[in-house]
Amino acid sequence: MKISIKDRVNNQRGIAFTLVAVMAFVLIGLTAFAVDLSNIYMVLNELHNAADAGALAGARFLYNDDGTQVNVGVNQIAYDAATANAAQSISGTIAVDVNWSSGQNLGANVDVQRGHWSFGLGSLERGFYPSDNLTPPDLWNLSTVDLDEDRHFVNAVRVAARRQRSGSGTTASPTASFFARIFGIDNFDLSREAVAYLGFAVNLGPGEADQPIAICRQSILNQFGEYT
Repeated sequence: MKISIKDRVNNQRGIAFTLVAVMAFVLIGLTAFAVDLSNIYMVLNELHNAADAGALAGARFLYNDDGTQVNVGVNQIAYDAATANAAQSISGTIAVDVNWSSGQNLGANVDVQRGHWSFGLGSLERGFYPSDNLTPPDLWNLSTVDLDEDRHFVNAVRVAARRQRSGSGTTASPTASFFARIFGIDNFDLSREAVAYLGFAVNLGPGEADQPIAICRQSILNQFGEYT
């Protein structure tokens, strides 16, 4: 059986059309992946900034002015700082979601907590431990390890910021997808958290810190202009 040149050309055109269709589908998929991945990366950065802002604001006011008691209002301060930030959503740029209500500190779904940060120097594993304790420990005759092991020593604030579908304590504000909707993915659940802790003053040698450090002069002066 002989195949004419015309038949061969028609067969090649059919193969080419199939290849173009397949490559177009792949190209659309790659475009969706690139656009949505960039969007996810941007929103995660915004959520991290919000969590950082809340944790740092809370840690700044973790104790009262004379340092004799933990400030019970620090959760509100951290919450206000975090939700003052914004992150992209389906409806546009709005305040981030933070699962917290006035008076909360303990609980599995509480996003603003004061507590203890351990570096794992002793028996306590490295991490954050929520605590309602309001009384600071007597620092005399306590080693760094002793303090690190004491989960009731309140020295840190944890804040989580979210962009998620509705759940326990959340409102429905997931991160929008764009091209991924072609594949049935309408949105993404994203979250980030940050912990800010109060450390102790130590000596740093040259090259021991990998970030520039700056301290506001007014924050370490007393009413007489003397260093505290």
